Amino acid sequence: MDLRALHRQGWSIAALAREFNLNRRTVARYVDEAELPSYGSRPCPADLGPDQLAHVIRRLEICKTIRATTLFREVQELGYQKSYVSFARRVRLLRTIEPAEPEVRFETGASVQVQMDWTELGAWQLGDEVIELKAWVAVLGFSRAVAFRLATDKTRATTLGLIPQVLSDLGGCPDEILTDRDPALVIGETSDKRAIFAPEWVDLALSLGTSPKACRPYRAKTKGKVERVIREIKEDFLPWLSGQALPPRPALADYEALARRWSQEVVGTRRHRTTRRIVADAWIEEQPLLRPIPSRLLERSLGETTRTAEIIDLSAIKAQGALVEHRSLDDYEQVAP
Repeated sequence: MDLRALHRQGWSIAALAREFNLNRRTVARYVDEAELPSYGSRPCPADLGPDQLAHVIRRLEICKTIRATTLFREVQELGYQKSYVSFARRVRLLRTIEPAEPEVRFETGASVQVQMDWTELGAWQLGDEVIELKAWVAVLGFSRAVAFRLATDKTRATTLGLIPQVLSDLGGCPDEILTDRDPALVIGETSDKRAIFAPEWVDLALSLGTSPKACRPYRAKTKGKVERVIREIKEDFLPWLSGQALPPRPALADYEALARRWSQEVVGTRRHRTTRRIVADAWIEEQPLLRPIPSRLLERSLGETTRTAEIIDLSAIKAQGALVEHRSLDDYEQVAP
């Protein structure tokens, strides 16, 4: 409409083409046409034959995630001779996109839950060697206070040893500990997909006075708070750590001291975007409500008391008149998933 109005006012075709950066033929067509030009519909992708179309629909119903390249190879065997690009457009029209399950974000009260998980930190110098380090990460659900300890393996003994340490760093233990189905803590599942916890983990949870919880399979977002912290560790802590002074032969304790400093100076001073509170202030409010960690568990996990591995002969102990303690099933029902 602007072109037609200016042309009626005396603008030439060439002047309009220069002004609007258009081809002269385009300007002339717009000026001469009585109605506004419109683009025609895009040609449809190359149609599939009846047998080919039925095959694609059947395959998409059976396997919704099948790749278009796989389907393309199959329909070529049925005589399809058009290009892959045209076929891919057709598949996009036929593929049913299932709506993603909505994410439900929830907040927990003070001293209710802590989330824990392993993460890989990459290769770092440890003593005279360069070793792949791992971190056992914990975050309180209410205050978002963070603590993590480092290790060189993710065995059950290491995991169970680090749990009291990170809880001590957080100031105590809440009502429940949420993890994924790490084989260090979960040894199987029931027919209705409930987690079966390792006996050692159940015993530790009873000693801590807490309940172990496990996410459903392939539902990492259930423990999204610790997943977010793990992302912060990889994107913020590790670059920050690379700029800190370390001894010539650093030990795990040196890295953990810097981890505590980062947790306090960086995470603790931050105003959390969800809770809108300073993490350190919320942590001070939550700490008095947490259960204290028994000193014997900390001593055992820190290696202050050592035990030599031995085979226990129950028959010999009974013959000597010693009593063997048996836990009541009620104790295990308290932490049953």
